[in-house]
Amino acid sequence: MRALALVCCVVLAACSEDGPPPPVTPKPIEKPVVAKLGGLQGQVFVTRDGKKAAAVAGPLYENDVIDTGPDGHALLTAGGREVELLEDSTFKVGKSLAELTLTAGELYFEELDGGEFATSAGAARAAAGSRVKLQLRDGGTSFEVGVGSFELIDLEDGGVNTVKAGERFVLGSGVLSLEELPPAPPPPEVIKPKVKLTPRGVVTLKPKSGPSAKLPAEGRELEEVGAFVVDKTSQLRAEVPGAVLQFEGASKGSIEPQPGDPKVRALLTAGGLRVFLQAGESVLLDGKKPVKLSAKTTLTALVTPTPGGPRVEVLGGEGDAALPDGLPRKLAPGDVATPKGRGFDSARRGAPVLTLPAGRNTRVFWGRPGDVQLQFAPGDGEQQVSTDAQFQNVLVRAKGGDALVVAAPLKGTLFWRREGDAEPTSARFERDETAGVVSAKSDTVAETGLKATVYFQGAVPTLTFTFPPKDGAASWRFRVYATSDLKTALVDRKVNENRTVVESGALKEGSYVWSAVAMDRSGVEAPGGRMNKMDIVFDNSVTRLVLSSPRDGERASTATGVAPLGSRLTLNGRPVPVDDGGRFSVPLGGASLLVFKLVTRDGAEAQWVRRPGR
Repeated sequence: MRALALVCCVVLAACSEDGPPPPVTPKPIEKPVVAKLGGLQGQVFVTRDGKKAAAVAGPLYENDVIDTGPDGHALLTAGGREVELLEDSTFKVGKSLAELTLTAGELYFEELDGGEFATSAGAARAAAGSRVKLQLRDGGTSFEVGVGSFELIDLEDGGVNTVKAGERFVLGSGVLSLEELPPAPPPPEVIKPKVKLTPRGVVTLKPKSGPSAKLPAEGRELEEVGAFVVDKTSQLRAEVPGAVLQFEGASKGSIEPQPGDPKVRALLTAGGLRVFLQAGESVLLDGKKPVKLSAKTTLTALVTPTPGGPRVEVLGGEGDAALPDGLPRKLAPGDVATPKGRGFDSARRGAPVLTLPAGRNTRVFWGRPGDVQLQFAPGDGEQQVSTDAQFQNVLVRAKGGDALVVAAPLKGTLFWRREGDAEPTSARFERDETAGVVSAKSDTVAETGLKATVYFQGAVPTLTFTFPPKDGAASWRFRVYATSDLKTALVDRKVNENRTVVESGALKEGSYVWSAVAMDRSGVEAPGGRMNKMDIVFDNSVTRLVLSSPRDGERASTATGVAPLGSRLTLNGRPVPVDDGGRFSVPLGGASLLVFKLVTRDGAEAQWVRRPGR
């Protein structure tokens, strides 16, 4: 009875008012991490729990299988051990990286502290710091020691086969053999290139191991770093295979050949530098933030120094710029990159003023220089721009595209061609002498008693009237009348000498009479004044465009001028109507840039550029 009562008490205690205890959910069993996976390149896959997927960096567990493709690479690390799995290989992860279960392919394993391994060929032991290559191919299994030593242990007889650095142990067809590897070839001799320096004018060079001196006209080769100073009107050309550096006038800096890539290092502290690179070549532009400029295609760039590092502007071709601790920045024609922080401050070159076609020689008249776009004939040849027809002073070399934007001179000529063209295209740039002129030239009208005829083309010129002196004359009363209205003087003034000037624009095309009457000191006019006849006649014998307005920088609502007879005139691509005398007057409509294009009867082409004020 006591036992029964005790059982009942236990049962009652278990069935309290709160009910039965909640079920306990077992925690999932966590797999221990065997190693970490990293160094992934190319195709790498991991099979885990029967599921195959692309590998990602992270933990590896027992029984994971790693497969690499033809370009695959993976690195397994755990403690002081590393396993580097190469291409076309299969590796199964064991309980630790001491199990080298390679079923196909090859791997490297490193042992920093020394220890034993299990391989498909048996137990092995590696000395501390050893690096061994394990290869499993159809011909058998091999162990090749690069650093340290390796021992393969025969568990049956306790024998040990030791493989030292530079040896390979091959296990195949039941036969053990030890092969002496051929001695490693000596490392290739590093040959430092030379920089060919050629001056054009006066250039002073101070090499590291020699005195400062002027470069001879034939130039010299530089094998070490050298500091240079280029005279204001001179130029320095530095060449290594695949790269040309052209330092402009008033430039200062240093230049040094380098082994490997890039082949040359340049520091520009003042002036400008033009860089020409062939595809695949590069140059190191030194400064506070050094920039490595590399060419994807034939490339030309302008370099100027800034406090933050070299500013690079690509004129043609494609490439990239990279800082020592940053990612490369791709550059295309017109891109500007300046080092800023860990990257670049980017910009784009402004729109060109003119577009000049290929195969047609052109003259350009303007008051201020600007950028022009040069078009090239279609093709794959290199684009070249030069200041001479023989292309000895090349400004741009590039490849890719059918146009380049370059800075054109106020006065001078540009030639451009695509490699293989029979003849280059050219444009001659000239200062427009009338771009800022207010009045036309001056003509003199003398009092002769005969009718005077004044011919004009663009605008009625400034007229200088002269009349003979007269005894007792203290001054003259000068008047001009249109023959159609002899009552109203167009010009009426008192002058104190026997000449006066009527500014351009005061009189227009037409017929006039004029007189200069002498006056005494009291202002009384002398009798017998003579009326002189004068015709102002428009004469279109111009052979080039005459632009009366607007002047460069002037605010104007219309453009006026005279075009040669028989020519065709356009303004910003639109035809300009002219009268029988070649005169025109067209509204501007607020355009910020005016390009007048004239094609004469013989097919010659010329362009005039005006930039109205705002």
